[in-house]
Amino acid sequence: MTTLGRMVATVVLVVVVAVVASVATHFLWPSAAALAPAAPQPVIVETPVGAPPAVPPRADPISAGARAPAPVVAPPPGVVEAPTAPVQGLSGPGASAAGEGLALSRAGRTVEAQKRLSEALRAGIAGSEARTVHVAVNQCADRLQLGPTMVPGDPYSRTYAVASGDNLTAIGQRFAVPYELIMKLNRLGSTSIYADQPLKVVQGPIHLEILKDAHELRAWVGEVCLRVYPVGIGAPGATPEGTFVVQKKIKNPPYQPQHKPASEHRPSGHPENPLGTRWIDIGNHYGIHGTIDPASIGASVSEGCIRMHNADVEELYDLVVPGISKVVIRP
Repeated sequence: MTTLGRMVATVVLVVVVAVVASVATHFLWPSAAALAPAAPQPVIVETPVGAPPAVPPRADPISAGARAPAPVVAPPPGVVEAPTAPVQGLSGPGASAAGEGLALSRAGRTVEAQKRLSEALRAGIAGSEARTVHVAVNQCADRLQLGPTMVPGDPYSRTYAVASGDNLTAIGQRFAVPYELIMKLNRLGSTSIYADQPLKVVQGPIHLEILKDAHELRAWVGEVCLRVYPVGIGAPGATPEGTFVVQKKIKNPPYQPQHKPASEHRPSGHPENPLGTRWIDIGNHYGIHGTIDPASIGASVSEGCIRMHNADVEELYDLVVPGISKVVIRP
């Protein structure tokens, strides 16, 4: 082979080797992407149908053996939480209930307030703010049982539809309250009523409680207190204790004590008549009456009867029913 032929053969051989090497590198050597480590694949955990997704448990911050605190629940909008501690100026077993009742009253939750304040009175309260509780009790009753409006949730008031042949006296007897109270609640100018007329009524009877040491008279219907009145009582030992029943009621009573001479008797309406404008007889010559001496209210100076301001005894007169309403006199 000539020199030229050998050179051509060499060049051809080199080209063939280069082509073969390129083809082998492409098909036999892995790419850079293939040599990179594989990314971890997600682990799929099946959630049962209808079950909520699993939530990883949180680390318990409470030490072993300790109880976790109860969740804090915010009160609904517009609701004021009642304090659990006694109000400054109040003492006694019922102080906490009184504080809660006052807060409920300020929040407009009258039915709950009345119940809590009544519980406070039963338990016993004292202090400079006791009068505030009394006022709140009276205001609750003014908005509920002793007011013209029906309030949802009031267990002692209801609407009564007058039946054919009804009269106010009969309706009052049915609910154990004076017909005068029904007239006041419904703003009636006379005793005339008509069939199907809706009337607000209170389910009585209303009973009385007198606390001699506190010089208080309380009017109750069921478990709630409607009124707290200041009263004057007898000199020490003069006012009896126990349970009595209202015997009769007299408007503008004459003063005719059997143990005094006729010269000291006074007719109805006389400016010197010490009985004032009303007499509520509880038997054995004792009674609850008005007075011409307002300064004696809160004192122990009478011969044994219970004295009230005339306006107070006139209101009380329309709450009690003879033969039904009880009067409990306590020390």
